[in-house]
Amino acid sequence: MNISIKYGTESIDWVALCEIFRLAPLSTREPAKLKIAAENSHTVCSAYFEQKIIGFGRAISDGQYQSAIYDVVVLPEFQRQGIGKSIMEALLEKIPKSAPVLIFVAPGKQGFYRKFGFGNLKTGMGLFPNPEMSRAKGYLE
Repeated sequence: MNISIKYGTESIDWVALCEIFRLAPLSTREPAKLKIAAENSHTVCSAYFEQKIIGFGRAISDGQYQSAIYDVVVLPEFQRQGIGKSIMEALLEKIPKSAPVLIFVAPGKQGFYRKFGFGNLKTGMGLFPNPEMSRAKGYLE
């Protein structure tokens, strides 16, 4: 299978990408908002098969002290084929190596990120606009 990884936002079909989030399932995204979020990110990479977007991830960073990875998603029929791993490697390659990298992880997916050296935080906290929904989804205690 010939999968290509591309950096940047120029060739992304935002509607198709939002459908990947829905199918994954990784909640829903609005195309216009996701485009703005991606364009304001430090690094964006997408995976393509036969010119069709099948995966995505983005990272934010201040370039010195902190980075965070968001929205790593792969179309379900392409999962467990190393595409998520390629996206993560591409993101980690571009963000600063000398500072912590944070990530929100969908409940049950921690094992995937541990393979890259991520560990659970003892001091992490979050302020969510809808805490009840975040608790129901398993993000808050």
